[in-house]
Amino acid sequence: MSHPYDLLINVLLVFHLIGYATIFGYAVTQAPNFKTGAKVPAGLVHGAWLTLAAGLIMTGIAPMNNDNINPVSISIKSAVITAIFFIAYTYKNKEKTPKWVVPTILLLTILNVCVAVIMGMMTN
Repeated sequence: MSHPYDLLINVLLVFHLIGYATIFGYAVTQAPNFKTGAKVPAGLVHGAWLTLAAGLIMTGIAPMNNDNINPVSISIKSAVITAIFFIAYTYKNKEKTPKWVVPTILLLTILNVCVAVIMGMMTN
């Protein structure tokens, strides 16, 4: 029998993944502007907020579900999504952004997905 928190964690995981897809999608749409300083669309900030919130809630609920989270993976992912959020929030609605902003957000997003897949989120 599954634990009562399984459904909640799975729903939060869906929101978490939608947030990452949103960040990735908005960053990729700005690729033609990387050389001139791509803008940070509001949707990218919303995706970062959704990803951060869903991830933090999942991390808080997982121990109640008797899940053993991987502290190294969670620490790296938390630091990276926090960096994505603050970079995006700092440069949203700016007319002129440095050239590094959106490509960095894109690379950090890819890094976070790779950490989740390679290191895993749970320990045995």
